[in-house]
Amino acid sequence: MEQGVGAPDRKAVKRERSLFEDGAEEVAMARAYLRPMYTNPDGQLVCQCCLQEMPFKVNGLHYFEAVKVVRCLDKHLHQSRLALCPTCAAMYKYARDTEDEEIICQIRGKSGEAGFSSTKLDVVLAGLHRNLRFVGKHLLDLETLLCGSDEVG
Repeated sequence: MEQGVGAPDRKAVKRERSLFEDGAEEVAMARAYLRPMYTNPDGQLVCQCCLQEMPFKVNGLHYFEAVKVVRCLDKHLHQSRLALCPTCAAMYKYARDTEDEEIICQIRGKSGEAGFSSTKLDVVLAGLHRNLRFVGKHLLDLETLLCGSDEVG
């Protein structure tokens, strides 16, 4: 094993950090809330961002990430989640260039569109312009939640 000669020893470092509680119950509620809204008549659960069928199933159900629409909310609210495939979820969580305030403004700006069955919001993920598709009920629930929240500016 000549390749290992001179390699540094592996060391563990203890660090103290704060973590948000994962809200597992809220995520489960969000999945139950989102699944029927974004399942098409062919039984395919579709990502709100790339509009593709979720790439795999777990225990017979399409797997998806229930990602928070905006980071600034302090409460766990199942209506404030998106149904995203793993790739879009990673981009939304770690490479979203669109600020919370812009997303909130877009949501509030859709309030006058009575009777819509679906609509799209513009976001930039990893430098690419994308559209988040919302069914009417989800966007209405989200708008109601955001407009009634003291946490949102």
